[in-house]
Amino acid sequence: MSWKRWPSLAVLMVFALAVQPVFAAGWSLMLQQGRVGLALPDIHAGDWTVTGVRADVVTRVEADSHSVTIRFRPGSRLRAARIVRESADTPAQLDDIRIDLRGVTLTVNLGDHGPLIGRSSVAGQVAIEIGALNHPRIKPQGWRFEGKVNGPLSDLEFAGQLRSDSGLVADVILKNVPGELLAAHVTTVIDGEQGGKALAGTFTDWPDLLELSMGTLRAEADFRMEPDTPLAFDGRLTVDGVDGVMDRTAVSDLNGRLLISLEQDSLSARFREVKIGQINSGVGIGPVRFLADYEAPRSDFLAGVLDIQQATADFLGGRLRVAPGAIDLSREPWQLPVDVHDVALARLLQVYPAEGLEGTGVLSGRIPVQVSDAGVEVERGKISAIAPGGLLKLPAHRLRAMLGSHQTMDLVVEALQNFHYSVLDSTIDYDEKGKLVLDVRLEGENPEVRGGQPVVLNISLEEDIPALLTSLQLSGRVNEAVTERVRERLQRSGEEAVP
Repeated sequence: MSWKRWPSLAVLMVFALAVQPVFAAGWSLMLQQGRVGLALPDIHAGDWTVTGVRADVVTRVEADSHSVTIRFRPGSRLRAARIVRESADTPAQLDDIRIDLRGVTLTVNLGDHGPLIGRSSVAGQVAIEIGALNHPRIKPQGWRFEGKVNGPLSDLEFAGQLRSDSGLVADVILKNVPGELLAAHVTTVIDGEQGGKALAGTFTDWPDLLELSMGTLRAEADFRMEPDTPLAFDGRLTVDGVDGVMDRTAVSDLNGRLLISLEQDSLSARFREVKIGQINSGVGIGPVRFLADYEAPRSDFLAGVLDIQQATADFLGGRLRVAPGAIDLSREPWQLPVDVHDVALARLLQVYPAEGLEGTGVLSGRIPVQVSDAGVEVERGKISAIAPGGLLKLPAHRLRAMLGSHQTMDLVVEALQNFHYSVLDSTIDYDEKGKLVLDVRLEGENPEVRGGQPVVLNISLEEDIPALLTSLQLSGRVNEAVTERVRERLQRSGEEAVP
């Protein structure tokens, strides 16, 4: 159809709509093909503003006294230069939006007398491309949606697949009631290493040093936005058999569920059935079991209260346990009392990177951990051996390296070659710089020294824990990814990467 015939069509359509009752006998109209190119005015709806709108459409029109049906043919597109949401809570900007309308049908019901938006419905396949999406939580990049659109313009629903340039794929159902409601249901499945890279390339809050290598994450989320109401959110994250590396710590076989909701002025999170096969920064801990709830104000998600119901971990033949209780993250330092149960001294000495250390016995106690922005500290932690004690065999050369070669130390060195102890008490202090001070009191005897006379030893030891962990990580006790990271970091700092 030529451009010159469109004014006549417009007049005819308006006339038909205005005087429809006159045509009681009915009428009909068909246009095989029409082309329209229009620059449309800006749109303002609530917090949203749409600018640079243009429509280029190729249509087939069928009309009668009951309805008008417009079928969009290939070449039909809507474009917008920018869509902006001005909101202090969830600002957003979309640039270069293109909507492919081929296969979409618009139907206007002429038999009703309600608002035109309620009498107009859309159905069909649609493709939407966004040149760049800018949001505080999302890295700027392009997105594409392919799916179905269906429903009246007053209650429109989109259902299909959304894909980011970084490779994140999600199934989306979007419902829009203009001026009243914008709601979405989003589901995505993240598999292994490629899925982890897609997450890292999509979200600004994804830690730079977090990498996934195996396992599956399934996320479901419901969003709801209404006028003069903060964004509401409900999310569910299910983790199945995930392995990965966080900085210099390897995590394996992570499973569990995280339930999150954001309503009104608060955020709540529920950690359920969380189990980690092992956490390894040089010394393996696990399996780890965790059950907790978290509540925080919307104004500061990191200033909430963590209510721990269960936090336990297997460790060197024994167990670590954080006592149930609430931790207020808005008040530093955070108190984290760790109970130590039945740790095998033999396995503890095997972990330490020095040859010749041997021992038997079982250790228990409590380590009061304090966490703040400055780091981790321990003041006056206590670990003791359970009766009846055990045996210590420490090589002379190692002891002299730790204690010095003074004559006064000769008895200590000699006794500890084969020391049968009945008492092993220790206090632990650890500062935010990583220095561990271990004061040990030993009571016992060496049958080969002074006829087995009782000996009491008080020994103070210091250890640089970050340096010790670096040595363990370089020795290959964690995994290859961690070892490689440590080597690269040492090379950048000019230090030698030698265990």
